[in-house]
Amino acid sequence: MITPIVDPLSEEAVATYLHDVARLAEGNYNTDGWAFPTLYHFLLSHGRRFTVSPPPPDLTVMEPRLCYSNAARYARDHRSEGLVYAEGFALPGGVDFPLAHAWCIRADGTVLDPTWADTPGRAYIGVAFRDPQRWPYDGGGILQDPDRSYPLLKDGLPEESLLPAGRPL
Repeated sequence: MITPIVDPLSEEAVATYLHDVARLAEGNYNTDGWAFPTLYHFLLSHGRRFTVSPPPPDLTVMEPRLCYSNAARYARDHRSEGLVYAEGFALPGGVDFPLAHAWCIRADGTVLDPTWADTPGRAYIGVAFRDPQRWPYDGGGILQDPDRSYPLLKDGLPEESLLPAGRPL
C-alpha cells in the first residue's frame, strides 16, 4: 500500500505562486475574448492539488528534463492501471520555487512521477487530461507549448476533458 503525503505549506507555496504570477500578468496581454489570458489563470480555474506519494519500488527514473514526454509515455504504457497524464507546477525537493512539470495521476489522485521518482516533489498542482491523444509524447507540454496552449487558452476546454481527481485548488 502506498502512503500518501500531504505537505500543506508546500502546496500553499505553489498556489501562491500561481496567484501572484496571474496577478502580475493581468492587463499585459491583448487577450480580450479569450477564455483564459494565461496558463496561470487556466490553472487557477481548473487546477487541482494532487497528493504526493512514494514511487513504487519497481519504477525506474526516466530521462531528466523530459518530464512531459516521460509522463505521457508512462501514462500511456500504464493506462490499464488507471494512470492519466497531468501537467502544471510542482515544488521539487531541495528547491524553493515551483517548476513547470508533468507527472502521472492515479485514479485516487495520488502522484506517480516518472521523472522525479528518486526524489518526488513536495507539492503538485495542475490538471489531469483524460484524452491520450492530447498528451505530449513528443515533449513540450500541453500548457508550456504555445501551439498546444493557444487553443486551450483562447477557446477553453470542456470540463469533461479533465479528470476531477485530486483536491480542489
